[in-house]
Amino acid sequence: MFGFFYKFILMCALFLIYSFIGWLIEVLLTLVMERKFINRGFLIGPLVPIWGTGAVLITLILKPQDSLFNLIISSAFIGTFLEYVINYLMEKLFKVRWWDYSHLPFNINGRVCLASSCVFGVGGVLVVKFINPFLFNIFLKINPSIFCMIIMVLILFVLTDFCISFNIIQKLKISAESVHKDYTEEISKKVRATLMNKSFGFKRLLKAFPNVKFSFKGKR
Repeated sequence: MFGFFYKFILMCALFLIYSFIGWLIEVLLTLVMERKFINRGFLIGPLVPIWGTGAVLITLILKPQDSLFNLIISSAFIGTFLEYVINYLMEKLFKVRWWDYSHLPFNINGRVCLASSCVFGVGGVLVVKFINPFLFNIFLKINPSIFCMIIMVLILFVLTDFCISFNIIQKLKISAESVHKDYTEEISKKVRATLMNKSFGFKRLLKAFPNVKFSFKGKR
């Protein structure tokens, strides 16, 4: 029983680490391109869960002995599928399109694109072949009981963060619907500007997702 629980904790640890790595990569890219720090992702803390979830799925499905071609193609498929599903579910749940690749070539409904799929493919190889073996080697050197306790506490913090962030997103959707007038680009900018001044939580989210698009119930 402890063996299964320990394996679950290992996956939780990978989720946390890769979510942080993903956050760090996105923040650094934004820093280079826009010359300013932006706290990326839905959560308040320094985590982008889609990166962690993708890495865990790749870890569970793929093996280090798989061929390089299989690792690249499978990782690209897993990451692309995950990104599409999350984009779709988040839009249906909150009536908001958080990111849109429509301006990039070889995209599917603006939810995924070839460039991001290539990143997933290369990233999957790094995860399976290099980063995971390094991390597992470190994990095995830590007392299992202490390791499990640390990860459980961190997961508790993440769940709390998720609940708070979920509540902020819900309020953002309601506020956006209350201030909109129509679907024109000009009004969308006004809605965004109004929301930026309403709440620090709104401001952080809108900065993290500068291309967010609101889907309102009615059209005037």
